[in-house]
Amino acid sequence: MNCVVLVGAGCGAGTLTLRGAELLRRCDCVVYDSLLDEDLLSLVRADCEKIFVGKRAGAHAAKQEEINAILLECAARHRLTVRLKGGDPFVFGRGGEELAALAAAGVRCASVPGVTSAVAAAEYAGVPVTHRGVAQSFRVITAHSASGEVFVPEPRRGETLVFLMAKARAAFIAQALIGKGMPADTPAALFSAAGTPAARTVFCRLAEVALRAAELDAPLTLAVGQVCERGLLGDNFARCFARSAAVVTGTPAHVRKVCAALDARGIAAVACAVLRVCPLDFDFVFERLGQFDVLAFTSPNGVEVFFERARARGTDWRAFGGKTFAALGSETAAILLSYGFHADILPDVHTAAALAAALAGRDVARTALLRAENGNPVLLSVGTQISLYRTETDAQAVRRAAEALASAQFVTFGSAGGARALLEACPLPLSVRPVCIGRETAKELTARGYRPAVADAHTAEALADAVAREEELCND
Repeated sequence: MNCVVLVGAGCGAGTLTLRGAELLRRCDCVVYDSLLDEDLLSLVRADCEKIFVGKRAGAHAAKQEEINAILLECAARHRLTVRLKGGDPFVFGRGGEELAALAAAGVRCASVPGVTSAVAAAEYAGVPVTHRGVAQSFRVITAHSASGEVFVPEPRRGETLVFLMAKARAAFIAQALIGKGMPADTPAALFSAAGTPAARTVFCRLAEVALRAAELDAPLTLAVGQVCERGLLGDNFARCFARSAAVVTGTPAHVRKVCAALDARGIAAVACAVLRVCPLDFDFVFERLGQFDVLAFTSPNGVEVFFERARARGTDWRAFGGKTFAALGSETAAILLSYGFHADILPDVHTAAALAAALAGRDVARTALLRAENGNPVLLSVGTQISLYRTETDAQAVRRAAEALASAQFVTFGSAGGARALLEACPLPLSVRPVCIGRETAKELTARGYRPAVADAHTAEALADAVAREEELCND
């Protein structure tokens, strides 16, 4: 029986639940709103149908009745449809209305909770909505309603008030609270674009809320109460929450690895998978395996595309017996090992020239270069090109990267192709430091007049280390 599942997208990168990620990887269709972290869509299969029903760049969102009808239509065509909603589906997300419509039509449905900005926006900035001896409770109120009216409650001692979507009504809320007896010098905090590298936090007093809110971009969350006192948890605690931000570009698999490595080093990462990996038709190579003695891979993507296709065809792994495997880079070798094959040839230097030198002297016709279309031509002198995939530019991801650069300190590049995809769309701001995974990638930057930092090794961990070193230099 077909099913529709409401999934909370959380508040910014990294807050999607494991269950939500699992459903996105499995679903046949995703119906999504405007998301804080659009790279969540990179989790879905290439053949997954994507339907946008949110609001962006002044375009009106679909009416709720239209969204309900879309969900019913998708349920009729797909075994699993994910309705992806920002934050939590049931916290001012109208999730209950959508589930009710589905259930009334007899559609099997469920919901997966998400991390709501009602708590997360403040928490990202180190503000606890409850704190022993300061605030024993908190209330969450929407500042955006169909009627245009905002409910402003009577203030209570020892309580934190959190207003969501507060940009347009911040002045009204502040005046109403003061009118209901809340002191004008009550601590307040404004959280703009929480959970993204563009996030900004402003601490102020209730009387200053209107003025400070005008300086910030939506989405805006307003918290009012003693927990917003800036020195509540100490100055050192507050400094722990001031993180540098890096825009991470490349293919989806590369971006996920680098983002995880940066997060482990306390650096906020915005995932921008500007390249898509598109497998080509290379089935003929499995019929000609006997013609090759050496199978050479130049990237983790090539290894995965090749062996996943072999697995789908039901290829007997014994067909690779006696082959010599070559790999360019330790990450390529690691992925190769995950399929059960050791890299017999692994140059210490991660360049196409180094691999060409390692393969020199072998029969060119019996060495298969299993790699991307239009790979580095230097290898053509030592092997036969077998194009496994091509990389294509994801225009939406490039747009997100260009927007994120305005508030980032760093941008990382995992390949020359990824660098071209972004730099042909927009120049780097002077305030952004580029960091490359290797010398070959760095050449694309230097040819355009930039002076990038370069990682010590061709791995996600080394790339993150390079960003961390640059951050230390900037802070000295």
